[in-house]
Order: sequence, then structure tokens, then C-alpha cells
Amino acid sequence: MTAPTLSPKYLYAILLLSSAFVPGTISRLMVIGGAITTYLYTVHLKPKTWIKNISCAALVAMSPITSGLAAWNVLRDGTAAATNASASSVPFALIFNSPLSYLDLSLFAGIMCREILMDITDCEGDAKAGIQTLPVKYGKEMASRVAFGWSLVAFAAACGESLVKWVPMGISRLMSMSSGADTMSLTVASARKLVLSILGGGLFAQKTYKVLRTKGDDVILAETAVRDGLLGVLLVLASFV
Repeated sequence: MTAPTLSPKYLYAILLLSSAFVPGTISRLMVIGGAITTYLYTVHLKPKTWIKNISCAALVAMSPITSGLAAWNVLRDGTAAATNASASSVPFALIFNSPLSYLDLSLFAGIMCREILMDITDCEGDAKAGIQTLPVKYGKEMASRVAFGWSLVAFAAACGESLVKWVPMGISRLMSMSSGADTMSLTVASARKLVLSILGGGLFAQKTYKVLRTKGDDVILAETAVRDGLLGVLLVLASFV
């Protein structure tokens, strides 16, 4: 006797109801939008070229923004209650002028690359099922080129925050010879972030380049790139901690 299972419609209904407990209006709307996108992906978006990849990448990239805004709302409400002050508006600098923007771009590009690589491995099956993925519609060689391009974007975004902010600041502190303990702490933190981002982004780009060299014809190599890409994503995430 098999155990009863919930219909996906009921699972989505539970998810939508639970979104009412997410702190903050914008983060709540993002959870609802993510749930709707997931449902539409399963029913309508999966067979469409580009749309399936963009929707998957956007859902993953949206996660840090959603959780960050939810946490900010909790902290904001707690501070406002403790000080009897009015709650401040949403800090858009938290999204667009912070390390979070680099993380989101890196995640979006990395997941785009990984999704295209997965489409390369499933090309024959998708063609039989009538799913117009990038390699089915334009060929594996074109798909591998696009995947490699996205891997370079992910690599640049992963290293961008360290190169733009921490490295110049660390060099400035070293040149001024100020506060030895602070300088060492900053230099170590900058080096750790940069090394992790280079390792994570570089691993992804290197594996994707190998797929590109075979023009996408080596399915085993593409599967390896998909699998090892998870390690690259974890290293990139660690660089932002």
C-alpha cells in the first residue's frame, strides 16, 4: 500500500498561504512571485527557449534578495519598537549598492550556465519531447558558447566585489602603514574573499571551456561540468560570507 501524496496544487496553495508569515511586503511578494513562476515553469515555461533558463536562474538569484529583505524587516521593526521610532523605508542600496548585487549577478549567470549545460546533456531527450531548448534549437556548439559566456560573467561578478572594493582599500592601508592589526585583518579578509571567488568562478569557467572545446558533443564532459559547477557555486557563496 503506497502512502498518500499531496497534489502539487495543494503544495502550491500551502506555500502561498505560508507566504503571509514572511516579514516585509516586498519579500512576501517575491515569495509569491517565485511560487507562481515555479508553477508556470512546470506547466508552460519549460518548453520555451531561453524562458526556462531565465526563470530558473532568476528564482535562484532572487533568494538572497528575498532573505536579505526579510531579515532587514525583522531588524527594522525590532529597532523601531525599541526606540519608539517610525519604521524606515526599504533600503534599495541594500540590493543595488552592496555585495549582494555582485552575488545576485554571479548566481544568475552561474545558474544560466549550468542550466544550458544540463540542456546539452538532455538534448536528445528534449528533442524527442518537443522541448525547444537552446541546444535543440541552435545546436550544441552554439549552446556551449553561450554557456561559456555566462560562466565568464559569473566569474567576473564573483571577483568584482573584491577587486572593486577590498583590494584597493587593502593596498591603501598597506601604503599608509596605519594600524597594523587592522591592516592585517583587512588584508586577510580581502585575500580570502578574492581567492574563494577566483577558485569558484574559475572552476566553473574552466569546466565550461572544456565543454566548449568539444563543441558540446561530449555529454560526459558536460555532465561533469554540471556536477562540479555545484562546488564552484558553493565557493562563490563562501566568498561573500
